[in-house]
Parts: sequence; C-alpha cells; structure tokens
Amino acid sequence: MAYFADLSPYYDLRDDLPARNVGWLQRGHAFETMAPSEETLDLLWSFCSISVMQTRGSHQCDLCTLPQPVHAERDGIRLALGSSEICVFSNEPAASTRRQKLGAMESGGLLFFRRSTVPFSVFMAPTLIYHYVRIHQYKPPEEFLRALQEGPRPPDQEYFEHLRKVNLEWNQTHRAAGESDSDQVYQNRG
Repeated sequence: MAYFADLSPYYDLRDDLPARNVGWLQRGHAFETMAPSEETLDLLWSFCSISVMQTRGSHQCDLCTLPQPVHAERDGIRLALGSSEICVFSNEPAASTRRQKLGAMESGGLLFFRRSTVPFSVFMAPTLIYHYVRIHQYKPPEEFLRALQEGPRPPDQEYFEHLRKVNLEWNQTHRAAGESDSDQVYQNRG
C-alpha cells in the first residue's frame, strides 16, 4: 500500500476530485494513536461497507507482524478489506481552491490552483482504515472524525447523492470468504 500523509491532496486518475488523504499508513511512518470508541468503529464500519475506487488486487496490512490479507467482522458480517477505498464527506465547506503538485516540490516543481465546484470537504481513505483504527489504534485527524460523525453516511440517501455529485461509482464491499451475496445490505443506487 502506498503511504500518503494525512490531509495531503488526494489524486486519482481523473484528477477532478478535490479530496484529502486519510489513513494511508505504512510501516516506517509514525502516526498518532488513540483507543477507538465503539461509535468511531461503528461509523467506520458503515463507510467500509460501501467501496469506491475499487482496485484490481488486495493490499495487506504491513503494520502487522506478518503482513496478511485483512478480514474484519462486526455484527456477524465479515468484510474483506484492502481492495478499495471509502469516501467521507464533511458538512464543512471545501476550500475554494485546490493546490496541485506537478513534479517534485524539493526540485522546484510547479504549482497551480484550480477552483473546486464541490461545496463540501471530501476525505478518501483505504478500507483498511477500519483495521488500522481497531487493531493498531490509529487516530485519524480531527476533521475526518468530525466528518464521520456529522456528515452524510451510508445507508442514508444523502450519502449516495454526494457520491453522485463527485462522480464516484460505488459497490457493496466484498464479503470475506463464506459470505454469500444474499447477505449484502446495500444495493447500488448509482
């Protein structure tokens, strides 16, 4: 998995999503810790049940002593984590401009600014964030935690409307081995 500093600009292949990175952890990079509350774990679980930016493979947690695929279980549902991302929306307004980096900054790279048409802040995180918070006690930034609590979230229709506004396709997160499609909770409304 790639490492990105918390709250750094998020870049996807389209480069039109004005979002910030959260939870892109990797061994060798320090992070703040906290004992997670059940509320935080419940909120993260609801977001991890909906996947965006699906990858072709699965990432392992390299923070674990023996890196391995991650499966998590909550309320009798087992999810395979590490093959997609979650999108969290904040009710706080988005910055009016987005700084983009072209080339390496330490080598005199170029910067330019582009106006964002998205009226809310967006955070992108790997689905592994649930594992990172629960097992490794990773403490996400306060802005992200507020967005989890106060912003729209699955299964509310407002959440899916926000996904449409930023042109993100979504799917039910893959169930871990042994779970059937009939166990799925959400249907793609996109």
